[in-house]
Parts: sequence; structure tokens; C-alpha cells
Amino acid sequence: MPLVPLRPVLDATVKYGYAQGAFNVNAVAQAEAVIAVHEMFRSPAILQGADLANAFMGGRVDFANGTLEDKKKGARNIAEAVKKFAEQSPIPVVLHLDHGKNFDSCVAAIEGGYTSVMIDGSSLPFEENVELTREVVKYAHARGVSVEGELGVLAGVEDHVFAANSTYTNPLSAIEFFRKTEVDALAISYGTMHGASKGKDVKLRREIPIAIKECMNHEGIQGALVSHGSSTVPRYIVEEINALGGNIQNAYGISK
Repeated sequence: MPLVPLRPVLDATVKYGYAQGAFNVNAVAQAEAVIAVHEMFRSPAILQGADLANAFMGGRVDFANGTLEDKKKGARNIAEAVKKFAEQSPIPVVLHLDHGKNFDSCVAAIEGGYTSVMIDGSSLPFEENVELTREVVKYAHARGVSVEGELGVLAGVEDHVFAANSTYTNPLSAIEFFRKTEVDALAISYGTMHGASKGKDVKLRREIPIAIKECMNHEGIQGALVSHGSSTVPRYIVEEINALGGNIQNAYGISK
């Protein structure tokens, strides 16, 4: 079937009370594999291309210095591949931009064929984050594209995103953010971390997402919460990679 936006997939999770995974892909073979596994479970699939992954797929070897044109080219390359696999698949497939750096990065992804984008303004002051996110929402929604925002800062490193310490999301600020931006989904900070060592000595503040959801329900706000840095890192996979010549040390995932 054709690629679908993120919103209907996440609306189902809210209605029926389950979590939906999202998986970053950096190559065509990875995209094909992710869709194939979701078909086995008859589950919708959310494939993510990071902002820097678009530059890499656009042919930029030093992708950290990728230009907007590199990202546009890469977005088209990823989207064309995922679209082809999705059209041959019986499950809904979403192509989502992970950690869009700015408005132009989101536009590049949308023009390339992404059906959903994340604009990460979490490093900005609250009002600037709201304004940036609102502009992306206005542009994306007019084109049938879903938007994820972020409020609060996760510690750790992922692509161009880095923070030594986390800043927890204020539940009341999250409600205000939803109201002012009309985002479809909001990534929050409650103790998870980016990177391979995300689970070591982690202390999850579960009261934060619980409070946000309770306030959303009370205020009649529609939307989904997103948890970054929440995957497991199974030891057998680390050992297998290292046995094949890899060198992954101190990798800890979030426990089930």
C-alpha cells in the first residue's frame, strides 16, 4: 500500500493502549528488512531516516557536513526505496524524519517523499521551540505530513544531537506546547538517553509521562507521546558484533 502519515498509526496506539516501535535505517537493505519483520507480525512499520542519514544517502561521505542539497537528494533516494517496498507490502508503512535540525531539513524531507517529520527544537528556549515547531506544523499539515516535536533534553549522543545532562519535561509545559503547536506527537524527556549506553544506571521518572497523559486526557488534547533512547541492547548481539571484528564497549539498553 502507499506510504501513510504517522498520525493514524499513533492514533491507534492511543486508542488501544500499546507502544509502536520506530526504527532508523541507513541503507536500502535495512529498510527492506524492517518492513519484512513487521509483515511477520502484521504490524504497521515506522521507518526513520535521520537528518544526517539523508546527507549520507545523498552521497556525502562526510555526512556531518552535508548540505541542504545533499539532504534533498538523500531524502529522495530513501523515500523512493521505502515507497517501492511499501507498495508491495500489505502493512501500513510510515517514513519519518528523525531529529530534523531546522525548518529547511524538514522541507527537504517532505519534498523528498517523507510522510512524517520531527523538528527538534528542544535546545531552544520554550517560546522559540514553539514558534519553530508551529511553522513546521503549518507547512507539513498543509501537505498531509505528520509532525513530531520535542520538549526537554535527553542526555547522550545521536547523530548531531548531544547533551551531557538531561532536562526533564515539565508536564504543564507539554500541555501548553501541544496547544500552541498542534503537533501530532511529542518526544519527552523522563530519564532515557541517546546512545549505546542508554540503560546503565538509568532512573526513569515514570510520573512525568503519566502526568502528561492525565493532563492531556483531562484537557481533551489529542496526540501521542514519544520515548527516544528506549531500545534494548541485547548482550548476544553485542558479543556477535565484537566476534566479527566490531568494538562495542559498555553498551547497555533499557530493560524490558
